Amino acid sequence: MSQVMPTIGSLFAGIGGFDLGFTRAGFDIAWQVEIDPFARRVLAKHWPDVPRFADVRDCGRHNLATVDVLCGGFPCQPHSIAGRRGGATDDRDVWPEFARLICDLKPRWVVAENVTGLLSIDAGRFYGTVLRDLAACGYDVEWDCLPASAFGAPHRRDRVWVVAHTHNARLQGRVGAVVSQRADEWITGACGAPVADPDDGRRDSGRVFGRCGAEEKLPRSRIARSGWWDIEPDVGRVAHGVPARVDRLRALGNAIVPHVAEWLARQILVVDESLNSRTVNA
Repeated sequence: MSQVMPTIGSLFAGIGGFDLGFTRAGFDIAWQVEIDPFARRVLAKHWPDVPRFADVRDCGRHNLATVDVLCGGFPCQPHSIAGRRGGATDDRDVWPEFARLICDLKPRWVVAENVTGLLSIDAGRFYGTVLRDLAACGYDVEWDCLPASAFGAPHRRDRVWVVAHTHNARLQGRVGAVVSQRADEWITGACGAPVADPDDGRRDSGRVFGRCGAEEKLPRSRIARSGWWDIEPDVGRVAHGVPARVDRLRALGNAIVPHVAEWLARQILVVDESLNSRTVNA
């Protein structure tokens, strides 16, 4: 008898960072939603048989299949410290659509990603709205700021990762403590490799997978480092004679690190296996 693979629905799929990470962990992609034509061509190349939809505003239970995990890195431009930080007033803010689909599809798990500025935009009130929306849909929420360097990358690329679930099986301890230790090792160079930090420590730090609550403070942190430009990966930043170079660089800049998604996906599988064992033995 063949084993049924858990499924994911990929919102704001980009070039498939979530999709690649979860596929490596053993998930099956049910569908993808991505508005950018170039990114959709990349998705079609690697996942030709997966249904794709262009606009999240046109999606819902009428055209999206039920999935075990709903994931997505919703647009960061309204929240990034590199922009104007309009938050909810920015036309590019589509968190309400993400929340609508969460309530509509009712997946067992939700995994979301964004820049660290998400925690401080509008003095933390926007993130409070995110937590309240998830709670209103019936989810418990945990989050942490996970750097790519904690997973072997030669650069920090701090991002907020939010994990929401409809049960009480938390990832605390499994995720927070381990990642924090690995991140500290990479930041201090204990793993034997320097870490590029183009943000110059400008980031917001969330609690280590604390339970949600609008009343909880989200402290800021600054990490002083120097000399990162000499170890920054040698990536061409001009578009001289290379087809679609501008589109490629933009797609890479918007992409998530698949290794982080894969690691979280594997932790979800472990928790699910534990829950299933409890059910069988009950």
